[in-house]
Amino acid sequence: MSERHPPPHEVVRAWRQRQLPRPSSPALLDLFERGFQALWRRGRSVLGEVTLVVILERVLQRVVQAHPHLSALAVTSEGLRFERLHPVVAEFDPERLEESLVVLVEEWLRVLGALTGEVLSAALREELLTVEGTRHPR
Repeated sequence: MSERHPPPHEVVRAWRQRQLPRPSSPALLDLFERGFQALWRRGRSVLGEVTLVVILERVLQRVVQAHPHLSALAVTSEGLRFERLHPVVAEFDPERLEESLVVLVEEWLRVLGALTGEVLSAALREELLTVEGTRHPR
């Protein structure tokens, strides 16, 4: 990858380094939910809902194989829905939850970059970096 398009793991690491170092599981879920919403809005303006739904469904299906608790997430025409995960999120170890959500974001960014010839990568990176965490748990 070029300097202009750092790999997804570097993008997500840079984003996470801007946040609180050890948020609670609910705060972490809130952060990633807002991150996905921002990426969805940016991607939808170029690719459209149908394309994003298909891509994200496939990515989620793959990631769920290694992180079954993410099967509570749902992909709709409005993006990735976290509603079914919120009631049980306090049960999850924050490190394990973060690891799985990082994998999901990285994989989605990787697939979007590969499918678009990296056309969206810079815009998605910039969009993700604007998303900030809350300063207190929900």
